[in-house]
Order: sequence, then C-alpha cells, then structure tokens
Amino acid sequence: MRARRCANRVGWSGGWCGLLVALLGVLVVRSALAAAPVPLPLTPGAVSHSLSGHFSRLIDTDRSLSFADILRADAEGRFQAGGAFFGAGQTRNIHWLRFDIRREAGAEADWFLELGEAYVDHFDLYAPRAEDGTAMGPEDYRVIRMGDFVPFSERPMQTRLHSAPLRLPEGRTLTLYLRVDSISAMSVSARLRTPAAFAARQTSELVVHGVFFGVIAILALGYAALGILLRDSALLAYVGYLVTIIVYFFSANGFSAVFLPDTPGWVFNILVGSVGLLGTAAAMLLWNRLLDLRQNFPRLRPVYLAVAVLSALLSTTANSDWFRYANPVNSLLSAVMTVVSVVLIVVMIRRTRGNASLRFYLATTLMSFIGMVLSQMKIRGALPSDLLIDPYQLFAAIGTLVMGAGLALRIRDLQMERVRADQSALFATKRAEEQRIFVAMLSHEFRTPLASIDGAAQMIALDVADRPLAEKRLERIRGTVRKLTDLVDVFLSSQALDHGALALQAERMTVGGLLALTLEDRLVAGADSRITLCLDRPEQALIGDPQFLSLALGNVVQNALRYSPAGSPVTVSAAVADGVLSIAVADQGRGMSAEEAARIGSIYFRATSSKGTKGSGVGLYLTRKILDAHGGDLRIDSQPGQGSVFTLRLPIGPVEALERAEAAQAAAQPLAAQ
Repeated sequence: MRARRCANRVGWSGGWCGLLVALLGVLVVRSALAAAPVPLPLTPGAVSHSLSGHFSRLIDTDRSLSFADILRADAEGRFQAGGAFFGAGQTRNIHWLRFDIRREAGAEADWFLELGEAYVDHFDLYAPRAEDGTAMGPEDYRVIRMGDFVPFSERPMQTRLHSAPLRLPEGRTLTLYLRVDSISAMSVSARLRTPAAFAARQTSELVVHGVFFGVIAILALGYAALGILLRDSALLAYVGYLVTIIVYFFSANGFSAVFLPDTPGWVFNILVGSVGLLGTAAAMLLWNRLLDLRQNFPRLRPVYLAVAVLSALLSTTANSDWFRYANPVNSLLSAVMTVVSVVLIVVMIRRTRGNASLRFYLATTLMSFIGMVLSQMKIRGALPSDLLIDPYQLFAAIGTLVMGAGLALRIRDLQMERVRADQSALFATKRAEEQRIFVAMLSHEFRTPLASIDGAAQMIALDVADRPLAEKRLERIRGTVRKLTDLVDVFLSSQALDHGALALQAERMTVGGLLALTLEDRLVAGADSRITLCLDRPEQALIGDPQFLSLALGNVVQNALRYSPAGSPVTVSAAVADGVLSIAVADQGRGMSAEEAARIGSIYFRATSSKGTKGSGVGLYLTRKILDAHGGDLRIDSQPGQGSVFTLRLPIGPVEALERAEAAQAAAQPLAAQ
C-alpha cells in the first residue's frame, strides 16, 4: 500500500512536471517560429490588443544611433521580426521597436498605449505629428517620453505603468517607434486599450495589488509585534524579508512613482534593484534562524552569512553598469542556496518527523524556487514578458502565506515547549523549596545538641583544670562546636535573606566599632596579629545591622587570612567618598582571574586558587546578600599572583539624614521648654 501511494505521488508530480515542460516547449517553439510582423488591425468592438507579434526590433549595441539613423535602418530593412515580447536581461544595449497599427473603419479612434515594465528607465515613443499618420523624416515625429527617469508630473499619463494616449486615423497604417533604455532588466510589453477598457483594467489591477500588499503588510505587522513580544529573532528576520518583498513589488509595479511623484529615477533603481538583492540577504538570514544553522548545520552557517553579506554588497551597484553583472550573480547564488535549503529542510524532516512547521518551510522554499526560476526565464527571454500574471509575485504571495502558517505552528510549538519548561521549573522549584525547608529545620535542630556538647565540654573543663593536655583537647572540641554553630548561623541567615524573611535591626554605629566587633567575635584567636588597620575616620557613623555587617566583613577578612600565605599581613582600610563608605580588605594571596572575580559571591563557587584550602563557597555569597540588603555592593580587584582587594561599599546617606533630624530635634527642645 505504501509503495502504491509513493507511485501515485511520483506519477502526480511527474505529470505536472511533464505538463510544465510541454508548456515551456510550446512557448519556445512559438517564439522560434515567429513570422514577419504584420500591422495590428483594430476592428470594431475590440477593446484590447497586445502588440506581441506585431513589431520588429533593432538593437543598438554601441548606444550611438540617432532617430534619423533608425529611420534609415528601417528603410534598409535592418529591423528584424520580434515575434512575442521577450526580455533581454540586464543589458546596456538600446532596443528600438517598430509597431504598425491599422484602425479599421468603425473602430474606436482613441486608444491608450500601455508599456511595461514599470521599472524600465526610459521609454521614448516616436509618433507622427500629422493627424493622418503620414511622416517622412525625423522632424515629422513627436517624442513622448516615459520611464522611471521621467518625472511623474511630466509623463503623458500619471499612471503606475507608462501610458500614452493615441488618436489613430481611420483606414491608414500608423508606424510608431519605441526606444527602450534601462539599467534594470530589459523586459518590455505593449498593449493598446480603449479608454473604457483601460479604466476597468486599472481598477481591477488596483484591487489585486491592494489585496497583495494588504495581506503581506498585515503579516509583517503581526509578526513584528510577536517577534518583539517573544524576542524571537526568527520572526523578526521573517518581517525583514516581508519588508523587502513589499518595497520591491511596490516599486517594480510602479506604485512608488505614484506615491513619490517627481522622485529622481535613481531612487527607483535602488528601490527595485538594490532591494531585490537585499531580499536575498534577508532570505539567508531568515533561513539561518529558522533552520538554527548554528546548532544543526554549523559548517554551513558561515556560507549563508557570507552570501547575505555578498548580496548586500552587490545591492550597491543598482545605479551602475556593474548591475548587469551583479544581478545574474546574485540570482545564481540565490538559486543555489535555495536548493541547499531544500536539502537541509528534507534532512531535518527526516530527523524530526513530528515537526509540522518544517513541511511548510519546505513548501515555501519550493515555491520560492519555482517563482525565481520562472521570473529569471521571463527576464532573460526564455518566457514571454507579457504574461498575464507575474510568476515571481504570484509565488511570492503564496509562499509568504505558507511561511506565515509554518511560523504560526512554530510559535505554537515554542509556546507548548515553554509551558512544559515552566511546569518542569515549577516542579523543580517546589522540590528545591521542600528540600531547603527540610535542611533549614534540620540545621535549626543542630543548635540544641551543639549547645549540649559545648556545655558538657565546659563542665568537664572544671574537673581537668590541672591537666593541660585535656584542656587543649576540650578547647579544640569547643572551637569545633563554635565553627559548626557559625555554619548553622550562616546557612539560616542566607536562607532568610534569599526569601526576604529576615528583618534587619538597623542602628547607628561607627566604622571603628564595626571593626572592633568583627575582630572580637568573628575571627579565631591570634588572627588579629596579622591584620593592619588604616582608618582615616574611625568615628565615621553609618546605619545598619551590626551583627550582619560584622558577619559580612568577617567573612571577607577570614577569606583573606585563609587564602594568603601564613604570616602575611592583611590590610583593612576605610574611606568615605561621594557619600559612600568603602571598607577595603587587601591580602597577598594567589589572586584570581577577572572571570573568576566576576563569579565570586555566587553560591558554592570557589576560585581555582582556593584549591587545597577548606571552604564552602557560602561566606562571600552571604556577604553579597547582606550588602545588597543594606543598599551596598562588593567589588573585587584581583590579578593572578598579585593578591586581591575586596571592597565593601555602603551608602552613608541615611546617617546624614539621621544627623540632620537629631540636630533639628535638639534645636527644638529649648524652644519647647520656653
């Protein structure tokens, strides 16, 4: 059954491919068998006629022929039958087209000649001055100038395509000459319409283009909002790609000239040529994000980025002769990278079969490739340039809609993953909280047995006062009990600070008093002999919790003593500047790198220089927490092999406010007594 389904798919796709090849073959054969042009007959009742098959062509490769030269060349029979309208790609050759039109008796006299494409730089139409259409020499012709480089207000008709009104004599053949020159692609089509048909066509085209631009603009605005809200670079890259599509087709279809009248023609070349190449760059960036090349195909990511940069550089050639080389190179690169993207998407589909959005990406890429190939065939002469629908615009419209659907699925999948991740994080947080509470309760229960051990050691010490060895062992027991008690205090304090459950008992103190409290309560016996104090203003007041600030400073001083060579000095200095009290603790230890210094204060983190020395990595974490609770911070200046300086910074603003309040209260007391 599976084999039958595969065979059906192959047969279906093969049938469509065969039909496409057959249609292309018919078009090519039709163009190859083009006969000599005959005058276009305008019969009664006819409202629209294409000039395809009714023109001849002369190519001026030297760009030197005048209109008089063209008339002589026509008289000498040097014009060649044009057949259907076919593009010539990017070329600096000037193309001269000759049209013969005959209005039959009873047919409309007034017609509009509509020329495309809208992005062509120069259309110069040479029409006979005489009403009967007779003309002998160059002076008998008037020139109607159209094209992107003609100011909008000076065009014969202010429409998105280049149009000119014609009044045709009855029963006579009118010969028109058209000079075409453009840096952009040489893609020409021409059609005659009656005024009523012209107005109806303009209305229908405005509706179609309005729907096209409206849908893409809605997609761009919607996904821009989502990209900013979700901080999703892939969605923003898609928006960038949509913007290039909007700007390109808005200009390529002539709407830029309508909304930006009398804008210089080189600006329109940028809006078409440069933006078209920038679209390739935007597509490369989009695939880089959608396919997550950094993760899935890291070796190909630089290739995509290089193509994006190259396309951006090539876009600067839009107003130069180099554009005829830049555009084909960019088109080839774009086609190759599109094929590569198709292969990568197929590989990812095989890897992750449950990812439905990848199938939408695949469909979009295939549509882009088909539209790109058909567009290049149209521009370069493999397909007629007067097709009813622009294949590039058609497949771009379908592709953006399909891509939008794929991105919607992607957003849904990302949201589901985020919900699952949030649920997992919530569960993990709950478990961690339960464990934290359990450990906190257990730590709290340690106080009673530790107090019992310490009390028992004191009682035993009374009975062994005359035995020095026993006293030494009992002192070691009591010292160990104090360390365990300090660890319990540190742990419980850090838990309380983490949860904001600990109220600071703020009071006024001096810097000298804080250091004395720290040296007395927090340091082991004999450690103060290594400490050097440098206090400019020991009487400097500050507001804070003495016990916690003493604990924070003690942790820093203990670290300096522990991680510096035995006997080396540790300097504690204090200074006030710009309303901030800075207490610096400098040691002569092994120091640390800048990366490690940035991580000091993280829970359980220990620098590599601390290897071989006992420690838990909790002390400095608690120091940071205490300083944060007081509105201060901890700064570290250290280099490997040169020691470290830990600076505790505390604001003294509240002290000054308190002093002003006390002074005001003291001044008010005598007045109250009176």
